[in-house]
Amino acid sequence: MVIDVGQVLDKYELLERVGQGGMAIVYRGRDRSLKRDVAVKVLHRHLADHQEARDRFEREAHAVAKLRHENILEIFDYSGKSADESYIVTEFIEGQTLKQFITDHPPQHPEIGAMIVVQICRALAHAHAQGILHRDVKPENVMIRGDGVVKLMDFGISQMIDTQRLTVTGQLLGSPAYMSPEHVEGKPLDVRTDVFACGIVLYQLTVGALPFSGKNPHEILKRIAECKFPDPRHGNPRIGNELGRIILRAMAREPDERYRDMGELLAALERYIDGSGLGTSKDELARYFQAPAPYEMALKARLCDHLLRRARALLSARAGAPGGQPAAIELLDRILAIEPTHPQVIELLDGLGRRRRTRTYVAVAAGVVAVAGAAWLVRGALLGGGGAAAPDATTIALAPVDAGAPVMPDAALAPLLDAAVVVAATADARPAEPERPDARVREPVDGSAIRPRAPDAGVARAPDAGAPAIVVARVQVSPSDSEVKVGDGGWRRLPGGADDVDVPPAGIRVAVRNDACCEPTERVIAPTDAGETVQINLGYLPGQVIARCPEAGVKVTVDGRAATLGVPALIPFEDSTLSTRSVKVEFVHETLGIDPHAVTVRPNRPTEVACKFD
Repeated sequence: MVIDVGQVLDKYELLERVGQGGMAIVYRGRDRSLKRDVAVKVLHRHLADHQEARDRFEREAHAVAKLRHENILEIFDYSGKSADESYIVTEFIEGQTLKQFITDHPPQHPEIGAMIVVQICRALAHAHAQGILHRDVKPENVMIRGDGVVKLMDFGISQMIDTQRLTVTGQLLGSPAYMSPEHVEGKPLDVRTDVFACGIVLYQLTVGALPFSGKNPHEILKRIAECKFPDPRHGNPRIGNELGRIILRAMAREPDERYRDMGELLAALERYIDGSGLGTSKDELARYFQAPAPYEMALKARLCDHLLRRARALLSARAGAPGGQPAAIELLDRILAIEPTHPQVIELLDGLGRRRRTRTYVAVAAGVVAVAGAAWLVRGALLGGGGAAAPDATTIALAPVDAGAPVMPDAALAPLLDAAVVVAATADARPAEPERPDARVREPVDGSAIRPRAPDAGVARAPDAGAPAIVVARVQVSPSDSEVKVGDGGWRRLPGGADDVDVPPAGIRVAVRNDACCEPTERVIAPTDAGETVQINLGYLPGQVIARCPEAGVKVTVDGRAATLGVPALIPFEDSTLSTRSVKVEFVHETLGIDPHAVTVRPNRPTEVACKFD
């Protein structure tokens, strides 16, 4: 008998096919007794007569039945080994696999990959505590629930750990690209083989590519056995030293060189996330999976702000804190990888090298970027390794950074900074602009004279005798309730969204943010803006429409584009003058027809709409 939609297995009605793998087909089903949706995983008919396939199916049922954890797919029922049709019944996840998600939304920041792997590590730590290895950790076996909860599934090739030796005999089962060297070589396995797989998943999420690839499985397995792969920081400079060391240790060829267990890897990742200024992984991921693009837009500013504050604190306290300067430079390094021309970071590096102030900079020498492909080489140059050759792009052996290393004197840093910071233009290189007749200029005459150029011009505090001229400009922000930071001052809201700003000859940076709706931005107010109103408009972040419908076989379009039920569809706001958009949503069913809706969408907010077929 061929199993298909509409049939009933015991008390489970099969409603629709939602997935298929090498061993089984997964259906969304209905538990007629408890009146709830479930997932029914049915063993392929052509495997039903194979004892090994039935054994693996039973092993998965028994393994998952022992596990009760938020990040592990919960099992409800099992057909039994002797049943005509072998099936497992689990909770139904309204969502998509991690593989599907990263294909559509490749993470732009490595911190996101680290937070996802934290959830996987928690699931595996629980499984290991119950004596179960997974042995097939990969994005295809991770589900993202609609509320952002990460669920590890498919324990079909899991093995019970020998409680005396904490090992199992390695069999070549699983996905080649995620295997450990000892797995490939058929050696005994323990929890560190899952640690290695987590390292590969972390590499993939942060670099955007697998560490081991080849034309066929044999070539992939050969490269895994040799454990040669590009350093992750070459593939993505944003990874930085701290996370780079975590990945490389998790993926060490020898198990004894890896993290001893999943708890150690989990602790290292949580320290990294905490040091990045982020909240709990669960809460952050709930926001991220709901609206990836808006979250990543805001994350850039959050990371740079937090890392810069940490670096400044380390530099200001470095006299009493050994290793403070190297740690601060590593943080500045991460910021440059995110924003290569970050002006405040360049200014700090320039100060460390005692170079004269310049007007604009290029953060990293083009030759360094071309050869190294990563900002972390800047740190090596600043700490005395500038003359070393760039690491080989195909295989890396990274020496850990000594956090307790002595602080390098500023005089020694100066020539090294020359190799990392390049002067693009000086203040003298900019042509003089003609004086504007309406400019409000403060001219120091005997330390007190002020000459306003317009009758309604506001005046600033009188400078000391001999001080450069100070001018005043007015800043207007939109939306008006946005927060503004002028120079190194604190964040505040301007009365009515506008205020006067004192502008020194070198100009002053004004940052604007509004987490409720918009992408943060910043702008330098120059003396030439004196007497003018400088308008700073924040760009609205996309809104989201979440379409839901319990009817089977329903398709949906949002704003004229195909969408997925239960998954947020992003609605861009191309007109910055409009804070709402009207969007058309259509649910389509072959027999029920079309159910149209008009919904109002606001920036950076989810709007839910449910079908109402008559």
